[in-house]
This record gives sequence, C-alpha cells and structure tokens, in this order.
Amino acid sequence: MLKILNKKYIFVVLICLAVFFVFNFTANAAVTISVTPITSSVLPGSVRSVYSNIQGDANVAVAWSASGGSLVSAVGYAVWTAPQTPGTYTVTATSLADSTQSASSTFTVISNAVVKVSNIPMQATIFKNQPLIIQNILWGSVNTSVTWSSSGGILRGTGREVVFSASTPGTYTVTATSQADNSKTTITTIVVTNNLWSGVATANKTQPVDCTPTGSGTTYNVTSLATFDAVPWITLAAGDTVRIHTGVTYNRQILLATSGTAIQPIRICGVRDGSGNLPVLSGINAISTAPAGSYGGAGGSIQGLGGITVYNYGGAYYGGAVYPKHIIIEGLKITGYHMSNNYRDVNDGIYKTYDRFTACIRIQRGGSITLRGNDFSACGLGVFTVTQGITSRHTRDLLIEGNWFHGNAVLGSSLEHATYLQSLGLVVQGNYFDYPLTNSGGSQLKTRSIQQFIRYNYFEPASRILDLVEVQDYPEHAFPWIGIDSGDAANTSASDVVANYEAYQDRFVYGNIIHNLYGPSFTQTSLRIVHGAGDLGQSENPGGNLYFYHNTLRMTTILGETSNWSNIIVDFGPYGDAIGAHTIWPTARITNNAIHIRNNDSGPVFMWNSYSADRVVLDKNWISTTWGTGDPAGGLGTGISNNQPGDGYPWQGGVTHTQVSGTENLVTDATLPFDNTTYTPIPGGPLVGSSTSLPGKAASLPPLMQYSPVTGVMALRPSTQDIGAVAYSVSDTTPPAAPTNVSVI
Repeated sequence: MLKILNKKYIFVVLICLAVFFVFNFTANAAVTISVTPITSSVLPGSVRSVYSNIQGDANVAVAWSASGGSLVSAVGYAVWTAPQTPGTYTVTATSLADSTQSASSTFTVISNAVVKVSNIPMQATIFKNQPLIIQNILWGSVNTSVTWSSSGGILRGTGREVVFSASTPGTYTVTATSQADNSKTTITTIVVTNNLWSGVATANKTQPVDCTPTGSGTTYNVTSLATFDAVPWITLAAGDTVRIHTGVTYNRQILLATSGTAIQPIRICGVRDGSGNLPVLSGINAISTAPAGSYGGAGGSIQGLGGITVYNYGGAYYGGAVYPKHIIIEGLKITGYHMSNNYRDVNDGIYKTYDRFTACIRIQRGGSITLRGNDFSACGLGVFTVTQGITSRHTRDLLIEGNWFHGNAVLGSSLEHATYLQSLGLVVQGNYFDYPLTNSGGSQLKTRSIQQFIRYNYFEPASRILDLVEVQDYPEHAFPWIGIDSGDAANTSASDVVANYEAYQDRFVYGNIIHNLYGPSFTQTSLRIVHGAGDLGQSENPGGNLYFYHNTLRMTTILGETSNWSNIIVDFGPYGDAIGAHTIWPTARITNNAIHIRNNDSGPVFMWNSYSADRVVLDKNWISTTWGTGDPAGGLGTGISNNQPGDGYPWQGGVTHTQVSGTENLVTDATLPFDNTTYTPIPGGPLVGSSTSLPGKAASLPPLMQYSPVTGVMALRPSTQDIGAVAYSVSDTTPPAAPTNVSVI
C-alpha cells in the first residue's frame, strides 16, 4: 500500500513540476517587444512619443533609455525630446518581464532644415477701425516664435497671431521676423479705406467686406450678365478688381487660372445693395465663359465640380510649382451648385448634372487664397480644396473668414461637408456654420491639413462638428519615410518634408462657440465634437497635440440615448487596423473651456473620449455637475468611455485602461454660467478671471478675438483671463447701433 501511495505521490509531484516549468519557461520564451515608430527624421528640439508593446506576458512595463536627448517615461510610452546636435539617436524599451527583450526607435536629427515664413493673409483691404487678424505660418524649426513690427496703426499681441487696426486711411505693412532665423521675414500689406467699420454682420449673416478698388490693375464693374461675361476671368492679372453688383442673379461659373502678387492680389468682391444684401451667383443652368478644354478634356473635366473654380489646367507639374496664387474672393452669395441642378459644359455645349461632390468654391490648386464674407448655401459642399501628390497640385496658406455656411451637403450621404479643406497652412475663423442640409450626414468642418488654426467660429450641429483627420492624397509631403517624387525635388526637399511632419504634430482649436442643441428644422446633434485621428486607419495619424481651449459648448443628450457613443468631446479612433512601423497617436489638451450639458429623458450621457485608447489631458475647465463621476474605470455615468478598440489590435503601448487624466482640475456647477444668447460670462461667476495658463505651444496663441452671436462678427476679446470663448464685457450684452453716416460700397 505504501509503495502505491509513493508512486502516486511521485507522479503528482512530477506533473506539478512539469506544469511549473512549462508555464514559466514557455511564458518567458514567448515574451516579445516592439516599439513604434521604428524610425523617423526630426528637427532639432522635436518632441516625439515612442510606444512600447509587450506580447506574451501580463507585465507590460518597460524600462526606457535614450542615447541622447531627454526622455520622460509614462505607462506604455515615453516622450523623447531631440537634442540640438544633429545625428542619429536611439530610444530603447526593455521588457521588465524579460530583460533580454528590447526594441529601439531610431531618430535622425537633421541639420539642413530651411526656415520658411509666410503670413495669412498676405494682403487685405479693410475698413477704418476694423480688426484684422494676421497669422504667421512658419516651417523648418520647432521655434515658431516671430517678432512683429508695423509701419503704423495699432498692433495687438506678441505670439504667432496678432491683430492690426488703424483709424487713418492709408497703406500699412505688418512684418513678421523669425526668431529662429532672423534673416527670414514676411510682410502683410493692408489698405485701410475711408469707410468706417460697422462691427455688425450683413443681411446675409456674413462679415462685411470693403469692395473699394485698391489694386493697381483694371477695375471691372459687373452690373449685368453682359458685363459679367465681358470680364476676362481666365486671364485676370495682378492688381485687377472685379466688383460684382446686386440686381441680377448671375447664373454663371467662374474659372480663375492666373495669379496676383503678395502686394497686388486678384480680387473678386461683391458690392452690397442698400439693404446690405450680397450679389448672387447661382448654379442653376449656369454657364461658364471659359474656353473649351480649360477645365480639362472631355474625359477629365472638373467643370461640374465647382461654382467658382481655382485651377490652371495647363500649369507645369514640376519646375516652379506653378499654380494660381494671391486671390481674394469676398462678399458674394454663392448658391445652387448641387447635383440637383445643371450646368452647360464648355467642351460640348450640352447641359449636364453637377457631380454630388460639387462645391460652391473649389480650389483645385492654389496659394495664398482668401475666402471672406461669403454666403455659401445649397451646394454639395460649401468649400472644397485639393492638395494632392506633387507640389504643383497643392493648396497653401488658405484663409476661410467671416462666411455663412448653411444648407450644404447631400441628402443621406456622409461624404459631403459644409467645408472640406486640404491645405498646408490653414486658418478658419469668424465663420457662422449654420445647420447643413437636413438628413445629411456630413461634418461642419473636415480638414486634411498641416498647420491649421480653427478659432472664433460659431457652430451649429452636424454629424460631426470638427473632423480633423489625416492627410490622404499627399502623404509623401507629410511623412519623411515615404520619399518625394524625383521630379518634384526641385520644389520640395527631404528636409522640407521633415519640416512638414513637425508642423503636422500640432492642431489648434480655440475661441469657438459650439451650440450643439436641437434646431427648429434639424433634430440631430453631433455625437462627436472633434474627430481627430486616422479616418482611414492608424498608420498616418497626426500624433502630437490637439490643443482645444477657450471654447464654449452647449450640449444636449439625445432623447432616448443610453449608450456611451454620444456627446463625445474627442474621438481619436478608429483603432481597428494593424499598427504600422510609424504609427503614433495624438493627445488632446483640453483647457479653459466652458461646457454646459442639458440632459434629457435618459439622464447624463457625456464622454470626454470615445475609446479607452484616446489620451485626454484635462486642465482647468468648467463643466456642468452632471457630466459624470470621473471613475477611471469608465462606463455610463462616469464621463469616461471604456469602449475598447478592435480585438487583436495592440495600441498605445498595450495599455487597456482609460487614458483620461486631470478630472481633479475640473470646476463644476449646476447653474449656466454664461448668458444663453450672448455667451458672455455671468458677472462674478465661475468663468470670470479664473482661466489657467495655456499648455505647450498653445501658450503662443492666446485668444485675441471672440465671435459675438449678437453682432455676428468677430470683435476684440477684452480679456484672456476668463474661461470660455467669450470674455466678460458689459458692451457685449447689447448690439452696437448701426452707423448712419456710412455709404454702401
């Protein structure tokens, strides 16, 4: 009996030992580690996140080290700052589960980046006392600071954005000089007329424009279809001004194929009537005076894609990167360029239906383009701009200012938007984004841009308010590892692409009013305020920081909604594809916002994030008490989403917990702290004088202006110390009286 027990005992011990050794040695043998990105070229002083991914062990912790530069580690990733000395450096992650397993990212710090500067806008004609915002665009250095100077007038601000105004008519210049390379300067030329700024929107809900001819070229006054057709649209020259008057509906298309200069742009502007109405360009049975072939051949014509089109079909592809530049289009009502209407084809004279992707204005390629004070309605898209492949097919330094977008998009489709902008250098400010076409699924503002600034706008709901996603048609100009077309090397160097990639790291959204409540004819609210990462996957994510600050939001939960897929501030998904060698993820820095939540029958349904993987850093913000408990585990009622990405897809260093931090910084109250019409903070309330310092690169872009829902235009912001999009000021509570001594021009 004892022998039998001993045999059984020995057998059990052997089985246990076998299990122990198999489990431990097999597990250790299976530990693998990878990092992303694997390699990249960067500028001196660049900041990059490196992510680790452990497979084969529950312990996903790593030890980080770097061969140069500085390193700050976190769970699942580390933040590396490149040294100023050019060279090759590695950032290494070593598994704490198995110290024999490590992986490295290799960074090349380049030495030959060239600083390039421009301003948006480069030229403007404005009223006396009208505030003009000037944004500096800088490439080639992590030091984006500039020194400003002016030949006269008043200049406010010292950061990357300044505001100019003058009370005396004349021509002024505002100069920005790079602090990284003081040999690099850029100049904005401003002509101040003798007409007084009213500070009130037009009858078309647009920013007023001064159509006084100020160029040195020819002035064309358009008062009829005959005088419209007599304008040499396709050969307009620098300094030319086309003044389109009211009284006639112009069923026409315009093709602009030539360039102005930085000092003498080509201007197309509308002259308001005595009631303040804008002249109308209509797409219904529209005719273009452009010659056959100017929009492209019969098999590739883009005529049916735009009301006003900026495009030089015969422009050179490589040498000189020829495309139309320095064009201003302002003060027009542009409507009806939609798939429900027809146009006459210049190639065969046959009337044809517009494409579903037809825009009121389409920029097929162009540089330093300003679209100001226009009324865009009933088009497939309000504005669409193209940036594709080689440099000659790019849009650069685009300004969208003071326009009214309403009723655009396509029924039942999510592909057409109020605006769809692809540009290197983009400013969207002072616009009124009204309700899109009912039952359409597009966004208010979709961008695939590099170096973008979205500020001082008023947004009504759409499927998404902001869809700030990855570049699609020009990745070789955004990512250094792809490589430039050899024929394009004369226009864009490898170091230029590294500079573009640096600028791709940061996006700025500030000073906006987001009125995400049900409308009288629009029963949808936006489920996501900002979609900010890969639209087509993770491999081309922007990375870096989405700075979202000094915005004011009014939100309502959707009737009957009980999921955690609604009322989301930030969505960095989807995550449902394999991670590539260069995949990175963005971080949202949310600061000094005022967010009021109006709950309906289902109770509080609000989320800071869309997925657990979305990294959101909360600084000081005001939000309604009902936002959630802040439990980091996430789920309904917490205000933090714990939705997981697709199964089997590693992300963010293998960390599966939620990544919303800083909830302790939030200021909460149940009472609406601002006026529900003017958005002005309540005197003595929690928004007044209580803002915190702006983080990172946002510190160089404090809000200098604010949009007034009362006047319908931007005005100087009296203080940066208040939380939200509008600062406290007694004068904002009542609209200013319209001046009586101003002539209509």
